[in-house]
Amino acid sequence: MTTLLHRFSVKPHHLDAYLPVWEQEVAVRTDHGFQMHRAFVETDAEPKLTWLYSHPDPAAGEAGVRADPRAAELDARKAGHVFGNVKVRPVRVEVLNPPGDPGRTVVMRRYSIVGEWTRFLAIWRRVVSVRERYGFDCQFAVADQPENMFTWAFAFDGEWPDFAEAQRPYYHDPERVALRGVFDFMADYDIHPARELPLPAGLSGA
Repeated sequence: MTTLLHRFSVKPHHLDAYLPVWEQEVAVRTDHGFQMHRAFVETDAEPKLTWLYSHPDPAAGEAGVRADPRAAELDARKAGHVFGNVKVRPVRVEVLNPPGDPGRTVVMRRYSIVGEWTRFLAIWRRVVSVRERYGFDCQFAVADQPENMFTWAFAFDGEWPDFAEAQRPYYHDPERVALRGVFDFMADYDIHPARELPLPAGLSGA
């Protein structure tokens, strides 16, 4: 089974109009053997959708989707709502938890990795352990090692404006202070507020 990370941007003020189309895209992919996992939309700037799903043979699954007449119809319907910056990449799963409370604030993080992945991941796993003690629960984490990109997200009980204050005790924890070397492996990073998109009923995966 190969897990894929599917990302693209929705045009500003078009998210509500696009989401019913996306739900139908989910249904089409499911009909062609894709297993749905999680989907999130970033809530600052233009909405950027991050979608995780798997398939035992992604090329065959994609060929089936492209041959399905519903896909062409959906492409036409969504054209005015989304940008053409779609990117789909196979990723290695580090963490993939089942969907949780959709009302929690999600923090989406993407790191451009330099150096040894093994060393980075060893530190990152300890970082996650400390974060979770402070209520920042990891939702997923995936590695695109050929492109040196690491994407993960955690959720917390609070609003985005409260995030900096909410994580202050975490950053002052002596164990977290000792893990500052994680930044040695991050050439660049992005952090965005997000919310989880509920998958259509009966289509959520593990």
